[in-house]
Amino acid sequence: MILPRLPRSLRRLTVVLALLVASAAGAWWFAQRGVAADVVRAEQQPLRQSLVFSARVASAARADLASTTTGRVERVLVREGDRVSAGQPLIELEAAEARAQVAQAQAALASAETRLRAQGQVSEPIALAALMQARSNVEFAERELARQRQLFAQGFVGQARVDDADRAVRVARASLTQAEAQAAGNAAGGAEAATAASRVREAQAALAYAQARLAQTRILAPADGRIVARQVEPGDVVQAARKLLTLAFDGETRLVAQIDERNLVQLRLGQQAIAAADAFPGQRFAAVVAYLAPAADPTRGTVEARLQVQAPPAFLRDEMTVSVEVVTAERSSAIVLPAAALRERAGRNEVLVLEDGVARARVVRVGIRTPQRIEILEGLSAGEPVVIDPAIGPGQRVRARSARAGASTAAPDGAMPGRR
Repeated sequence: MILPRLPRSLRRLTVVLALLVASAAGAWWFAQRGVAADVVRAEQQPLRQSLVFSARVASAARADLASTTTGRVERVLVREGDRVSAGQPLIELEAAEARAQVAQAQAALASAETRLRAQGQVSEPIALAALMQARSNVEFAERELARQRQLFAQGFVGQARVDDADRAVRVARASLTQAEAQAAGNAAGGAEAATAASRVREAQAALAYAQARLAQTRILAPADGRIVARQVEPGDVVQAARKLLTLAFDGETRLVAQIDERNLVQLRLGQQAIAAADAFPGQRFAAVVAYLAPAADPTRGTVEARLQVQAPPAFLRDEMTVSVEVVTAERSSAIVLPAAALRERAGRNEVLVLEDGVARARVVRVGIRTPQRIEILEGLSAGEPVVIDPAIGPGQRVRARSARAGASTAAPDGAMPGRR
């Protein structure tokens, strides 16, 4: 049977309808198949969270040593890097004038001490002898006055003899008063003795001052340590307070770091750390978090942290740069996902779980977080597929483009190079 030939316009309409049907069928087929997206499966594995940062080596304390007087440097007894003990001479200034002043003060002290001894051994006995003589003179004069008065009453002498005897008594009594004052002054605690003793103390003070000036011509190590800087040479004329040497004291070795304040929540006192100097990356050593500053630096948004190094290696030097890793949390077995799988919405943590080809939002509770991975505490089981493509939303049909593991190793995120 021969079918009638359709008109050209009808044939065109038929073709268009066929294309539309095919397109609709294709769209339905693709919609049923879903959008291709990256999918991972939650895995049960070890997980460690660590914080890695740079720090510098610092001694417990250091001091800038300077002269307290002006003078010319005669000798410099140490070099940079030398170890020194407390009290060890480091620098000597010219001291001829200071030594002469000490000798002069010593002579003045010897003279004052001699005068004090003479006062006790000579002046005091002489004053006591003079006192005794004065008392005897008074007694004699008083007896003579009494005798003259008796003779006058009997008519044997005139009034002039009595007056002379009376005058002799007054003179003897005045001499006694003077002798008593001299004896009191020369006795222990008296004015003369006190003056002699004060002259001794004055000479002692002058000697101490001269000795102090002499001591200022020598700069000594205030404690055990290491010379880390030297800014003086023999022959230099130095002024008071000019820095000449820098001494790093012996004691605990510290690592000082500036931690981003956002990471402060991960740190606490007593945490163990592993450090490695950039110059010796293969030689790691232990440290402990010992101090966290009570305030942050507002200009940099950092908090200072200090770590103690109990057994510092011999190669460690002040101001060295080191890399530090602090393990802040660790799980021997955890459900792990890539950090990209986590979504935050309305204050809740969610993941998109692939169920029957559809992405379903599920609320989860998160534990350890690292830059690359997260720990799921509740809401997800090991092996469940999770969409990590940020373009996919809840309710969309999804075709898994890949089924990668959530993590491939237990090494900490951001760990120091070479550490596993």
